[in-house]
Amino acid sequence: MKALKLLDSTVRQVLRVLCVVLFSALGLLLLANVFLRLAGDFTRFLNAKGLSGAAAFITKALPRTSFHWLDEIVELCFSALIFYGAAALWAIKGHFSAGDWLSKRLPGRTSRAVYKMLISLVCAFFFAVLFFFGCRLVARTSELSTVFQIPKKVMYSCIPISAFIMLCYSAADIAADVLRLIGEKRAH
Repeated sequence: MKALKLLDSTVRQVLRVLCVVLFSALGLLLLANVFLRLAGDFTRFLNAKGLSGAAAFITKALPRTSFHWLDEIVELCFSALIFYGAAALWAIKGHFSAGDWLSKRLPGRTSRAVYKMLISLVCAFFFAVLFFFGCRLVARTSELSTVFQIPKKVMYSCIPISAFIMLCYSAADIAADVLRLIGEKRAH
């Protein structure tokens, strides 16, 4: 039991750090892209106003690089952030749930336990399907990204990994629901 709690804590921490890193990378890329574009616009403005010396200084001080690779990195970071973020929220039960509203209106603890178990089973089924087709997608993909030649498998791997994590947490929820249901039956 101690090992499972340690694993749970580690998975949650890794997902949290991964999401922060991915979000920070996206923010920094956006900031750098906007800054370099504004600097280019500013140098054109200075040239138009006859301040070509200031424009030349800015042009020499800032790198004149193209972010032609930006789309690839944004695609990688954004897709990973969405899937790993969903897994992180699933692990802490942070997703919005309309089921909480409905379960409070069901009569008796047993009916609420059965309802929660059914919801957990439906979610587990969805994650199992997502895991299966995510694995197929990763296995069948042979493309490379244009600039960095990153295998698209790397980009798509966040789908089955996050689906597996959510499936494991759903299985734990189902086990807890079954134990709760057994406890309800014994109490009667």
